[in-house]
Parts: sequence; structure tokens; C-alpha cells
Amino acid sequence: MASTKRQLSEEWIPNSTNTMTPHHFVSSPRVVLNQADCDLDFNVESDGLVGYGLHDQGFAYCWSAARANVGITRGRYCFGCKIVSLQQVPMEDTDFEERHICRLGISRGDDMLGELGETKYSFGYDGTGKFSHEEKSSDYGKRFGVGDTIVCCIDLEGKPMASIGFSKNGKWLGTALHFFPSPLGLGVVDSPLKDFQWKSALFPHVLLKNVVVKMQFSLEDGLVPQEGFKPWASAIEDRNIIMGPAFSDQSNCEVIMMVGLPASGKTTWAEKWVEEHPEKRYVLLGTKLILDQMKLNDCGERFDRLMDQVTGVFNVLLTRAAIIPRNYIIDQTNVHKNARKHKLKPFADYQKIAVVVFPKPEELKVRCDKRFKETGKKVPPDSLKNMIANYVLPKSMDMPNSDEYFDQVKFVELNRDESQMYLDQMKQDRTSISNTSSSQLQCSDSFHSLAGSPLQNQESFTGGVNHGQGIHSQIHPSNYWMPSQVNTNVHVVDQHHGSMNSFSEVYPGSQIPPVPLAPSPCGRYPINRNEANEAFPISNAATMPFDYHRSYNDNSGFQRHLQTPSSATPDSVSPFGIPKPSSRPPDVSFPDYKPYPGFTPQRPRYY
Repeated sequence: MASTKRQLSEEWIPNSTNTMTPHHFVSSPRVVLNQADCDLDFNVESDGLVGYGLHDQGFAYCWSAARANVGITRGRYCFGCKIVSLQQVPMEDTDFEERHICRLGISRGDDMLGELGETKYSFGYDGTGKFSHEEKSSDYGKRFGVGDTIVCCIDLEGKPMASIGFSKNGKWLGTALHFFPSPLGLGVVDSPLKDFQWKSALFPHVLLKNVVVKMQFSLEDGLVPQEGFKPWASAIEDRNIIMGPAFSDQSNCEVIMMVGLPASGKTTWAEKWVEEHPEKRYVLLGTKLILDQMKLNDCGERFDRLMDQVTGVFNVLLTRAAIIPRNYIIDQTNVHKNARKHKLKPFADYQKIAVVVFPKPEELKVRCDKRFKETGKKVPPDSLKNMIANYVLPKSMDMPNSDEYFDQVKFVELNRDESQMYLDQMKQDRTSISNTSSSQLQCSDSFHSLAGSPLQNQESFTGGVNHGQGIHSQIHPSNYWMPSQVNTNVHVVDQHHGSMNSFSEVYPGSQIPPVPLAPSPCGRYPINRNEANEAFPISNAATMPFDYHRSYNDNSGFQRHLQTPSSATPDSVSPFGIPKPSSRPPDVSFPDYKPYPGFTPQRPRYY
């Protein structure tokens, strides 16, 4: 039965009015930490004042942040933060002073949570005594730790510039920085209200690493205001506030699941979608989110060691996401059907959407090569083999014989029919190669035989079309999550027919053993030569060797060549071919298929 939840339009434009409710001048709200505006691993106690991040295992390396629910647009106000305790963590590979850090300050409501003090719209003072703004830090005050209370003071009445300063245990540390709050600066004072109101206010903000804090926003919370500044809660009575974002219930939230092979363009699509729809404030769940929270760059052995803990961190975040009503994008390969069902089952009340990124094979080869050059990361050969063998295109609930949970399935590059054709041939070709060579072949794929495909690159919305049901290979839990999820930012599609390659030299030097044929999701494979010729015009590829260096411009030319044994050997050529260079200008083929040249995604997580 099709879902009765709200339906997306054909253009798939989110309905922001049903997603979150920004409250402007709500009567008598209480200032607390906003559970709709914090990291997934940030815990807010029932009183709304005590906050801390998870610290078990890999979370010990993660920074965790939260903002308050009330922001100001004018006036002179302050709030406090008491350091309650340090969380005990086993981090022998980290200096002690870097194991426990508290940074507090202010940020504009649309700024990224994990970058307090690193952006134009945020200011932070941390326990090391440093003050930070726009990725620049300077010595400001004294260090602080357990038992200390820091009060942050904001003066938006100063002319021509506003200011921010702090006190420690009642002692004023002086002004940390002057800044422009006007439209030429932060855009919160004497500025037109922005499309999303929280962009027009400054909010209290804490960024923690293995520290427990208690916030003070009013006299009742224990705040001792700095002279000349009112408690933050007083801004409500002064009507100088804008409320932060808040979700109503899970039925108004959505979870988008990306589906595609490594380097196919999933992250690129997801980041662009997040950027284009800030009203949704998507949480992009994937490896990149966790590495961003760890503030971890590639640092050799330590990086590799921490990557081993990323899987556990992700699993915890996914579990928490199902009970915290927000909008999510699950950015992983998600090619195993049972794995998709396992991940989505807890999101029962969410709108569930699959986004399939399936580029043409020669384009996938380009993206794989580019990612390898940029990151040097490799997909384990056995994992890649398993993904291809068990890849099943997702189906929506209203499709016949579907047992998945998706309300909608969207193909953003090749449509369903063409994606299925390439996928079936990918599985068939891999089996053919394993049957004709006893040696282990390099990680790559051949799609010469599909070069003459008449299907066009177009967008497709799946609905009630029956593509058949097959028996699917059993999956392995170890492949539910793939650590390599970094995708390239360039999409180049080759319009010219020729050598169709998917994984040629995706990860040079890797070896893949023969793989058995996985049953086709669209039905059984041909069982004899005559049937094969009817089902696949180029079925001879399964039994005859061919020259992997040669490009075939049509199926007939390909078949003619198959009649002559190739002089190529597995030792002298890549078994899956060498792609022709792309000649088409960049085209991301995202939902509206408009060219999108030069897109360089930032690091969006919460918008």
C-alpha cells in the first residue's frame, strides 16, 4: 500500500512549511539548549541546561556541539556556562590538554555547529585561553576547567561596532573582539529578516570534547550577570528575540537514502541537495560527518586507527537518528537490499526516499580515477566484488512484489531501465571473465558490449512499474557499511559510444578472485545460447574472448570481433578495458538535469 504521508511534487521540491516551525516572539518560552539544533551525539538533560557529548570508544575523539533555542537581534545580554566535570576517556595517543576541551561563544543560527570560532558568523573562547574567529585564534584570557564559570557578554548596542567579551568566575577579562552586526557584517542588527529567521539572530553556542557543562540563561539558572548586561532570558520580555528551529513530529520529517557504488557521485549529489534546501536542515549521515566531528585530517597511522572506530560511531548515530525527529540523508553505498531494510526499519514514521546514483560505466571510471588521485583511498576488492554481485536497485512500496520501505525512489542519472541493463551486464561480464581466466584479475569492469545502448540518460521516477522479482544473494553484515564514501565533485558524462568501463583501475594493484553470478533482480538469466541471443544481443561475450583495448561502436561490430580470438592476454591488458576520454562538458545530471559546472561542496552538515 502506498504511503499516505505527504507526497513530493514531480520536481521533488521540499515543503518547508510542513517541516519545521520557526517561532517568532513566542509568549514566555524558556531558554534552554535546543535539541533540534545540536549534534546527534549531544545529550541534553531533562532540565535543558546540562549538556555533554557521548564519549565511549570512538566518540571520545569527536567534538559535539549545541546551540540555545533563543537568539537575539539587539540589546546587551549575557549567559553563563559552568564546567561540571570531565568525562574519563582512554586516549593515550592524545595529549591530556586536548582530551577535554570546552569552547563557548555565539554564532548565527545558520552557521555550522561543529565550527564555532572557525567561521565569519561565530566567536568562541575555549579552555586553553584562546579566542577564535574565522579560523584565527589569539591569546585572550586565562585557562579554565572544572568548577569554573564563564560568562559570555554580547553588546549589540555599540556604535558603530558591536562587541563580545567574557568573564571568569565573576572577573571581567575584557573585550575579545569588535565586529559589525549590520547588513555589511553579521546581518543581525538593522537588517531585513532573512528567509529563515534564525539566520537573523545570534545564539549561545557550546562546542565540547569530553566535558559536561551546565548552562545559565537566567537568574533562576544561577547566572550572575556581568555589570551592564542583562540575563539572556530577559531578551524575551524585551522582544529582541528570534526562536531557533524546531521539528513538530517524525511524520513531517524525511530520510533520504543514497544508493550507488563507491565514487558514483552520491556525496556530491547529497551535498548539493543540502545546500539547495537549507530550510530542511539535513543531517548528512556518513563517514564525512564523523571525520568532521573528529576534526581529523589524514595523519598516517593514527588516522587509520581511528577509521577502524568510525563504523561503531556511525551505527550509534543511525540508531539515535531514528528517535530524534529531523531530516536525514544516509550517505553510504546501500546497494544490499536487506541492509537498506535493516537501516530503514526504525524510521517507520518518516517519509522514506531512495536516491539512486547510477552513472554510465565510462563516467564511473572517470570518477573512480579522480577519487583515487585525490584521496589515495581504496575499496577492498572482496567488498567491491560483493557489492556488484548483490546490488539490487531499490523499489518503492507501491511497486508490485516490493518488500522495501521506500515511499519514493528517484533515479538522478540513468533511469531505472538503463541502470538495470548496465547492472545485469556488469554481473554477467564479471562471471564470464572469472570463467575464462584462472588467474585473479585486477579490480575493473568491462562494458564494451553495452556501448550501443539506445537508452538515453534521463531522470526517472519509479511508481507502479513491475520490473519483476528475483531471488537475491545473501548479504553479509560486514558490508552494511563501507568506509570509503568520499566522492568526487565533478560529473562528466561521455555521450560517445565506445568502451564502457566502470572500475578499470579504480584501485590500482588490487586483485579480485572469481565471483559467482548473482541472480538478476529483474528475473532469471538466459539458460542457453538461443535464449541468450534473444535476451542479450551480445551474449557471445560470455563465452568468447575479446580485445579489451578495442572500442565497439555498435553491437554488430562487437559480435563480428568476437568471432576472432583476441591476441590480448590477462597479463598484458586490464581485463575490463580502458575508457575513452570524456568529450562532454561537466553535467551533474542532478534532479533538474541542468548543468552545474564548478560545484565545490563545502562541509555542510546542519543548515
